[in-house]
Amino acid sequence: MEPYLYIDHNHTSQFELDELLNFSDVWCQKINDLSRKKESLLARLLLDKLCKKMGLRSIQECGFNKNEKGKPYFSNEPEVHLSITHSDGYVWVAVSNSAIGIDFEKVNIEAKNELEIAFNKSDWEFVSINVKTIFQYFSLKESYSKMIGTGFTTEPAKIEISLLHKNGFYTFLKSANDSYVLTLTALNFDPKDYIQSQFILSS
Repeated sequence: MEPYLYIDHNHTSQFELDELLNFSDVWCQKINDLSRKKESLLARLLLDKLCKKMGLRSIQECGFNKNEKGKPYFSNEPEVHLSITHSDGYVWVAVSNSAIGIDFEKVNIEAKNELEIAFNKSDWEFVSINVKTIFQYFSLKESYSKMIGTGFTTEPAKIEISLLHKNGFYTFLKSANDSYVLTLTALNFDPKDYIQSQFILSS
């Protein structure tokens, strides 16, 4: 089957909480932080939109769920793979017929040295040449770990950057005040061949 990839994103500032509560579930109900709750609810709204775009049922009817490691999946559409990421109110979702992982990180110069723990010594020597490279590869590690289904229950330093060059996509995006990196990793195809949109951040 020909691979497919659908991506959508938005910012929580575009929605009131009441507009999102129809997508609440047991995981969202456990979240006390309002910002985090809105991000999780918005992720479900975006996934619901993509489901309908693909001719599927609602995410509730698709059986939206999470496994013990937090990986989201559709229990009633097992051939459909999905991934979610959110940061600073920005929420991104990706849906494919191949295992995928998506990640979105704020490029924070002050935090760059804290990420050294996510790399082995030789990889850190390579990425630490500049802050963008650090966050690029940290985010690729995150999206890779989501793709294989472990999340960072696998220590990120054990994910060598040589694994990230195949079927990994990254792009840097700017809002009015900040810079971010968006990454996506796919198991069976090169995401660059399926990403046609120009991503623009708004808040």
